[in-house]
Amino acid sequence: MRLLFVLFIAFQLLEAGTQPVQVGLYQDQLVNSAVVYCSSGSYNLVANGDIISRLGEGDILYLTHEDGRVKVLDSERDFGYFQTIELTGISSECVFRVRPIQPEQESRMYDDNLVVKAEDRFMTLVNQVDFDKYLAGVVEAESGPNAGKEFYKAQSILCRTYAVKNLDRHQSEGFSLCDGTHCQAYKGKSVYNTKILEAILETSGMVLADYNFKLITAAYHSNSGGQTQKASDVWLSDTEYLQSVIDPYSLHQSSAKWRDTISFAEWKSYLLKNGMKSVIKIPDEIIYVEQMRRKKYFILDKDSIRMAKIREDWGFRSSFFDMFPEGDSILVWGKGFGHGIGMSQEGAMKMARDGFAYQDILQFYFYEVRLMDYRDLPASSRPMVKF
Repeated sequence: MRLLFVLFIAFQLLEAGTQPVQVGLYQDQLVNSAVVYCSSGSYNLVANGDIISRLGEGDILYLTHEDGRVKVLDSERDFGYFQTIELTGISSECVFRVRPIQPEQESRMYDDNLVVKAEDRFMTLVNQVDFDKYLAGVVEAESGPNAGKEFYKAQSILCRTYAVKNLDRHQSEGFSLCDGTHCQAYKGKSVYNTKILEAILETSGMVLADYNFKLITAAYHSNSGGQTQKASDVWLSDTEYLQSVIDPYSLHQSSAKWRDTISFAEWKSYLLKNGMKSVIKIPDEIIYVEQMRRKKYFILDKDSIRMAKIREDWGFRSSFFDMFPEGDSILVWGKGFGHGIGMSQEGAMKMARDGFAYQDILQFYFYEVRLMDYRDLPASSRPMVKF
């Protein structure tokens, strides 16, 4: 019953517009100690349900994991050991900075609140943050600060769609989403371009759904190289809205082309190890890859291997490439950057510069989708949030 109640409360908060989301920080690390700075505003330090101190601008806390609890100190006091502590902002403009000490990581600035929980061997740090502020941080981390507002609107809608669809992704760990690429990159507060938060607020609540009112898989990548990829060519599952699109807007952008060089002998050995036995009987001159259009497979005689697997195994920027002999080596000429599915970010930026609205951008990259408010989703399409 408690799980169902929290599920109901979590989505009701989103509907009500208060929109908090819980984001696990530094989730690719096992943080054992950290320093927390109060950057602006005032915070209550809460432990065991009681306010044990108040922090003002410039105040610092030292947190250390010891014997399954969090030891809390400031410059003058030892507050003791706790299972969970919270830094709760007194106003909506509060900002704090976190710097992990063990292991040493870069410091990051965050809006709103911090919850620190002691696990068996490390601390879990959770940013309890307004949903729109979280999205602003994601959009900035995922696409940078130098694009136009119509692009940011399109990117905001995709990031919001992804977040809403995956709110239950880390429920077993006590938060909604992590801050890494497993969910969406989130490096903290958006600070470099005010247009990002403006774009989020101007598209408030908007998500993309398919024609069955199901939230789409909101895929995006850096550059398509001139043609996006059909989802089933990479992910083994097909969706009507993620089809291959000829994409002239991604051409002539910074990530449109790349090159690499590999050993011919290693390439031939690689094909043999992956079941391409026909390599033995086929002349060396024709075991190179050529793609006028994106292909799902590299085929030799009756053998085949997925282009996505070649990209992953060789660490190429994309699976859209050609190969040419160069002495004892192979010159690899590639197009695009990323998996190629969904929206090309550089292509979308070019569309925005050319005067296209965010609706046009999304309709170009996604086939037959609905732009709608997530609060209008049917209950069957809402995330199953359980803590």
